[in-house]
Amino acid sequence: MMGAMQWLGSLFFPQGRVCHACGAPLMGSEPLLCAACSVSLAGHTYPPYQVETVVDADFTFAAAPYRYDGAPAALVKALKFGADHTAALVLAEGMGAAYAAFAPLRQAELCVAVPVHYRRERQRGYNQALVLARAFCALTAQPSPVDAMVRLHHKHSQIGQGREARRRNTAGAFAVRSDCLRLVRGRAILLIDDVLTTGSTAEACAEALLMAGAQQVMLLTACRVDATQTIRHR
Repeated sequence: MMGAMQWLGSLFFPQGRVCHACGAPLMGSEPLLCAACSVSLAGHTYPPYQVETVVDADFTFAAAPYRYDGAPAALVKALKFGADHTAALVLAEGMGAAYAAFAPLRQAELCVAVPVHYRRERQRGYNQALVLARAFCALTAQPSPVDAMVRLHHKHSQIGQGREARRRNTAGAFAVRSDCLRLVRGRAILLIDDVLTTGSTAEACAEALLMAGAQQVMLLTACRVDATQTIRHR
């Protein structure tokens, strides 16, 4: 799998010879992460019985392979705030393992990334969830993800907010693009995002997809914030 990741990285995301989690120089045998960050990634990978999670009744299944801490959190930040698209390949490997392990995820007919508001996308130059979804689809030989949703408003930053504040912030915030309604209708959708925090963003997306006629929605994120964690960079 690591060889495939190196090949995809060189093809889609040209990279420097530094660790994509901590920035340390890589040794010759280290492909994307240094030895210390590889250990950290393994240490924050959920065991199989903890990969599945419960979000909301709108989802028929939800999963996340990594705890949002250590190397996984550093990779998300590198992707999200540092424009390091290669970091998505490492995260996508864990997502691909979850996809292979859980049959409900493989019922999906269409991958859709959680959208960001157009102002945020214009500022960053990309949607990190869509970059992650493309890496996941490339690694799992799935059709390319569909940019089927839009974020209609982004009232406030969600950093440090609790569940109810996030729910108010995302209420009515998402919609399916008019030119994608036929594509979504009657299909099983796999929704992709980088981090599952309280679930409010994912729930609002699922509600919009179901209202547009999707048959069912599954959720796959790279990381999950445990209930005991305090998140500062989401």
